[in-house]
Amino acid sequence: MKKLNFLGLIALFFIMMSCQVQVPMSAEYFQKPSKIGLFVNVNEPQKFREGSQGLLDLAVTSGDKYQPLLDLAKKSHDPKQDLISMYSEILRSKGKEVVIITDTFEPKTAEKFKGDKLEGKKYSNYDFRYLKAKYDIDEVAFVNVNWGVIISYYSMIETGRAGYTYIDNRIVNLNDNTLYFANDNVKNAIIKGKWNTPPNYDNALAKITEALAKAKETEKTLFQ
Repeated sequence: MKKLNFLGLIALFFIMMSCQVQVPMSAEYFQKPSKIGLFVNVNEPQKFREGSQGLLDLAVTSGDKYQPLLDLAKKSHDPKQDLISMYSEILRSKGKEVVIITDTFEPKTAEKFKGDKLEGKKYSNYDFRYLKAKYDIDEVAFVNVNWGVIISYYSMIETGRAGYTYIDNRIVNLNDNTLYFANDNVKNAIIKGKWNTPPNYDNALAKITEALAKAKETEKTLFQ
């Protein structure tokens, strides 16, 4: 991975983390019938970083030794289809008519919400109102998934690593882009012992799988 692209990814990651917002689901939401679009975006498995590193350290340690593991994780898992099936079942059980959104989501080019904001209301950072007419829906459930491994650093020294999944889940009212619901779900599974065991990377891959499973179990409980 090129240094510039990697640093851009890290900047985007920390922007997302700094924009976390929690909006609890109101009991009234599921009491009225509506058509909801299900828009699941699963990003490529990546290597994330946490800890004490400056930009120079990031550039120096931005090698690709984890890429074979991430490539194997991509071949081994299909989180998008699993999540689409899971959310569809949950939402339909709550009386919602579900429409699968097939648009591609690009965070760097997706339109940001610039409309008027009323005091006391929470709004989606991205403007999803265009989906209302395009798919004939009332709301959209936008689920964005980042996953892979997260590496802890002190300066240029790796101090730990874990399987990692971060799911941000938003239900957006397409009349005004307000949030009916928002939740951020972060799960880690610490990799103990050796991780670099090609070709199967059994230990590390198992922890990536575990982090995905833990995040999915939490998502199952969100609308109960």
